[in-house]
This record gives sequence, C-alpha cells and structure tokens, in this order.
Amino acid sequence: MTITEPSACRHCGITRREHMQRWTTDARWHQWTAPTMQQIKARMRARSAHG
Repeated sequence: MTITEPSACRHCGITRREHMQRWTTDARWHQWTAPTMQQIKARMRARSAHG
C-alpha cells in the first residue's frame, strides 16, 4: 500500500520535487498544486494509521 505524502499535489498525489507537469482526467495537464488542508489532514491520518 502506498501512502501519499501530506504535501503532495492536490490533483494527483505526486510530490513537488517529482511532479513537473502531469496529466489527470480531472485536472488535465497541470503543474504541482498545493493540497487543501482537508487533504493534508486526511493524508496525515492515513500515515499514522498505517504505521
């Protein structure tokens, strides 16, 4: 199971360092976009629950 970094892209979950420009069905071509506070909280909860 892969856990998304809390600060990874809002649209695709890829870290800022590795992102460049990516395609997703929802966001289409996009650059790294900061996650919402809700996404950060959910990702942090998933990380602490996992390990």
